[in-house]
Amino acid sequence: MRLRTRTPRRAAIAGLALVTAATLAACSSDSEGNEDAGNETQSSESADTSQDAPQAPIEELALAEGEAPGGGVVQVIERPMLQESVDKLVADQGRQLMENPACDKVSRLETVSNHATTDGVTVLVRYKQSELDETEHRFGVGMVDTRLDEFLDRSLYEACKTSKSVTNPAVELVMNVQDAPVVAGTEGFRVISDFITTQPDGTQQISRAVALHGFARGNTVSVEYAARGNDPATDPVLPTAAGALDAIYVAQMEKIVNAE
Repeated sequence: MRLRTRTPRRAAIAGLALVTAATLAACSSDSEGNEDAGNETQSSESADTSQDAPQAPIEELALAEGEAPGGGVVQVIERPMLQESVDKLVADQGRQLMENPACDKVSRLETVSNHATTDGVTVLVRYKQSELDETEHRFGVGMVDTRLDEFLDRSLYEACKTSKSVTNPAVELVMNVQDAPVVAGTEGFRVISDFITTQPDGTQQISRAVALHGFARGNTVSVEYAARGNDPATDPVLPTAAGALDAIYVAQMEKIVNAE
C-alpha cells in the first residue's frame, strides 16, 4: 500500500497517541541505520465479547509480517527499546497535564503503553508515502492480555471536549470520540486528539493523534497514528492513512477473534 499525496507529510509524535509516540521513538535509530452520543456506543460493539481468551500467547496474537493490510511492513518493537518512553509516560501520569478535569483524567489514565515493557506487546506497521517519496507513515499497535476498564470507557473520553495545557498555555487539546469499525466479537471506539499550538506571531500548528481503542477475548488493543499540519482547519491525516488505520485495526481485531 502506498499513501499518495502531493505534499510530503511525516508522522509526528502527538500527546495522547502513546503507543505511536513510543513506537516512533523506538524506531528512530532503526530508520537511521462524526461525534456520537454515549448511548449509541453499541454501534461499534458486537453482541458478544465474552468469548474465552485465546490459548496462543499474546506475542502470537499481534499482527505479524505478511498480515498487515496492503503489504505494510510489520516490526515487533523489543520491550527494552520502549523503556524511556514508558518511564516518561508514568512520570506524566503522576502530575496534572490539562486544566479541564475531564481532559486531565483521560490524559493520565492507565493505557496499553503502561504494559509495553512488561506483559504487553508493541508492533509497528510502516508504509511508504508513494513510489517516488520515501517518507514513512508509521502506525502503532499495542496490546495487553487483560481488560483496561478505564481505557475502554468511552464516556470518560466523551466528557473531555477541550482544555488548555497546564505546562504550556499556548497548547490547547480538542478531543472528539467516534465509532470504531465494527468487527464481530469485539468492542471499540475512536479517539481523535488535536493539540493546537499558537505561536507568538499568532500562527497555529496542529498535531492530531488518532487512537482506536478495542477489546476482544480478554485482550485490550490500541491502534494509533499521528500527523502534523500547519492549519488547524485542515485534517493533517491523509484519507489513505485514515483508511490504513482502520484496516490495521480490523485485521488486528479479527486475528484475535479467530485465534484458537
